[in-house]
Amino acid sequence: MTEPTNHRAKFSIRKLTFAFGPKVALREINLEIPPNQVTVVFGPSQAGKSVLLRTLNRLNDLVEGTAMQGEVLLDGHSIYAPDVDVVTLRRRIGIVFALPIPLPGTIRENMRYGLKLAGVRDQGRLEEATERGLQAAALWDEVKDRLDSSAFALSGGQQQRLCLARALAQEPEVILLDNPTSG
Repeated sequence: MTEPTNHRAKFSIRKLTFAFGPKVALREINLEIPPNQVTVVFGPSQAGKSVLLRTLNRLNDLVEGTAMQGEVLLDGHSIYAPDVDVVTLRRRIGIVFALPIPLPGTIRENMRYGLKLAGVRDQGRLEEATERGLQAAALWDEVKDRLDSSAFALSGGQQQRLCLARALAQEPEVILLDNPTSG
């Protein structure tokens, strides 16, 4: 892994260039993102904001024909180092997309999915995380009596908050909100 730096940035982005084939989406981005603060990246449509967010938790790795140059450091360590466990990284860096994507199944299953992938099996812990996440996303009072109902039965706004609650239930160090979830 890259040696930690002596500064206090949560993320350090250095000369980041990212391309989809011949189309360059990000060019020479340099950015320091401090810990424990809200940081907003704004710009016109197609400016690369979502690409940047997807780069911060390595979701662009899943897209064929891409190329990246530069460095992305989390707590002073490269998130692109060969020894980085990407699954663990994504647990540390949650993301909620612009369009809500509930998983097939119930509200309860949606809330437990990531935790179960992380190896959590204790029913008490799963229940506590479900309630905590739904409360944090201001959805608990609306769904507490129908946790075993389909997530697809929720309204669009409720689905968006469910996706946020699902991310919050895992207690990530960083949460990335793509618009319009930023509101």
